[in-house]
Amino acid sequence: MDLDKIVSNSSPLINLSKIDRLDLLQKLYGQIIIPNGVFEELILKGEFPKDIGKINSLIKNNVIEVKTIKDKNFVRALQKDLDIGESEVIALAKEENATLVIIDEVDARRIAEFHGLNKIGFVGILIKAKQKGLLDDVIGSIDLAIEKGFWINKELYKSIVNSLSER
Repeated sequence: MDLDKIVSNSSPLINLSKIDRLDLLQKLYGQIIIPNGVFEELILKGEFPKDIGKINSLIKNNVIEVKTIKDKNFVRALQKDLDIGESEVIALAKEENATLVIIDEVDARRIAEFHGLNKIGFVGILIKAKQKGLLDDVIGSIDLAIEKGFWINKELYKSIVNSLSER
């Protein structure tokens, strides 16, 4: 388990929740941090009502910690290219000197990398969980997520299938 600071965006949390594998976060990282913008997107706006309870319980159990961004100007600058949650994830990761951001969106990943941040996404978490013996079937998990609304580039999907040789 990593004891480093990990900052997450909403979509990887939602996708893990949809396939009932939020437990992987605690098993892999112990605790993760989310900025207020992500908290609002997940809990207050409630765009994914089935997942609110699961994510809220991780917040109550301190698996997910909610933090406020100090540098609002940096967030505003990032918002020229990203949404509020993604902008706050990158800003908070810089403020916290985080070792990893959990983020899926291509533009956000590119900008996180530009700012010197290591990144992993939903699929990367599944692969890491398999490597650590916490998950048997990455492709089955991705397929389940796709059934529940997760989108993945077809070429990336094929590449993952070929590299994992689970089937």
